[in-house]
Amino acid sequence: MKPLLTRRAVRFLLHLAEREPPVVAHRILTQEARDDGRDLISGKLFLPGKPLNSIHIELVDGWTSASVDRDEDTGQLTYFHPEAGFLDADPDELRTWLLNIDALINVLGTLLGMPASFKAKPLVPGVLWDMGTPRLGRRTGIPVLFGRRLDVAEVRAAVREELTLRLGNKPALLLTSTCLLPHDLMFPAVACIISVATILSESADVAEFDVDRLSRLADRPTTALAHAEALAQCSPDGAWLRIHDREYTFRGKKKRLIRLLYEAWERGESWMSEISLLAEAEYDSKRIEDVFKDSRPGKGREWREYIEVHDGKVRMKVPQQD
Repeated sequence: MKPLLTRRAVRFLLHLAEREPPVVAHRILTQEARDDGRDLISGKLFLPGKPLNSIHIELVDGWTSASVDRDEDTGQLTYFHPEAGFLDADPDELRTWLLNIDALINVLGTLLGMPASFKAKPLVPGVLWDMGTPRLGRRTGIPVLFGRRLDVAEVRAAVREELTLRLGNKPALLLTSTCLLPHDLMFPAVACIISVATILSESADVAEFDVDRLSRLADRPTTALAHAEALAQCSPDGAWLRIHDREYTFRGKKKRLIRLLYEAWERGESWMSEISLLAEAEYDSKRIEDVFKDSRPGKGREWREYIEVHDGKVRMKVPQQD
């Protein structure tokens, strides 16, 4: 059975899911979201949050914020208004609601047509879930994942590390609450990344997924992704790098430097400033070759196998294979 939530309500939930923590003020939820807000609270999609300790107040020339104090004897809440003195604070103005992420995941599972008994499997706590293999139109057996906050570098690193473990499995569709994604963003073992907002059906006010569109997206070729994975991989902390069939390991600040080079290669950036790269990796040196000095036989020039330097610019060296 489909959840009786409006398309607008689901969009609101997806927007809030991108916050950390996903908290909203009571006034916004019940007034600006109107009936949707009350329905979401009664449907247990929100849990009581921690009260605010400050309040926004309007002045003649704009807005400011003021701390709220509680009288230990009476429990009365007050704040100081620069133009009106001490005033009582409305407790409802301080109430907040915390998005119940598990309940949102259940809603998405229902929209995917999964049975009521289905429980999504957390893969990265609070960030990535396995949504099973729902039927997508006439298509079956396609793994579907859901991720949030994919515009955050640390989140992407954790997701990439987890999904590396799925290499060799059937490529999955990755649904996300994140709306603005780099067009070239890719993850291991993922065929397509889809913002949930783009597959909400526009033909009804009640929230529904356009399953036919999902099915068509599932047919997208994965050649580019497979090719990128075949060329190079790097651990999220930069401690391990593979280029074709050669593997390298790194310690200390070199890990940060390697990760920066790898991420630039992933984004398709051809060259980086050598000085800027070293500074971001917290090196005082202005030359890559100083960082990789090594007196051991065969180690002194090994770095040139995976790093290329030219005229003050540097990039990861990933030769194309025939």
